[in-house]
Amino acid sequence: METKQIIEKTEALIDAFTQRSCPLCVKQTFITILFALVAMMGWAQDICSVKATMDDYIKLLNEQGLYVYALDLSNFEKDKYLMAPVVQVYTNGKLEQDILSDFGIAYTNNAPKVTIGFYSKSDSLLTFKFQFDEVCGLSFSLPKYPVKNESDGSESILYKATPFAIPPTWKEHEVIPVVAYSSYWYDPEDKICRNCDEKEFGADYMKCNTFKYSPHIYVFGIEIWKR
Repeated sequence: METKQIIEKTEALIDAFTQRSCPLCVKQTFITILFALVAMMGWAQDICSVKATMDDYIKLLNEQGLYVYALDLSNFEKDKYLMAPVVQVYTNGKLEQDILSDFGIAYTNNAPKVTIGFYSKSDSLLTFKFQFDEVCGLSFSLPKYPVKNESDGSESILYKATPFAIPPTWKEHEVIPVVAYSSYWYDPEDKICRNCDEKEFGADYMKCNTFKYSPHIYVFGIEIWKR
């Protein structure tokens, strides 16, 4: 019941009571009690501080362009597998390059998980890092490219991170995509730059809007095989 309704009902009771008992002091006493009750109700609605949750921090970091994704490898027999970081480059929906394929980099599965994180030091550079255990990791920067708004000729560097649904089964030496970092694209129908798609890519991700229309995409993932 709202405070206004409580006051109205209490006033009605006061009037009914005082009409029978009459003394003015009785009505004043009831009014004093009424104001005391209303004051206590106000105290019950006080605002107090609470500790920020992990979700609050994650949202803030995401808004600043920092993202981290992890793969659970706890079911793998320790030190029995090799893992290679993968960074694929798609241009206008076509796979153009696998940046790390010529380096022959591989790490053993010493830790129960692998993390892939990235952030933007500037509008034109994306810094990413693969972390395979407490010691072993790989990090460097990649260029980001502007998208042109054909309606006014302006250019902006706008990207969006979208994770992949990790399949329950995998094949040796087959790329397991973890997250796509894709540029916005110009929509001639609405005359704006957009990046609208699923919150998570499935196995048919090549049919999604991002891989159809985005002019530039980085796909971060790993390959796994037995030693």
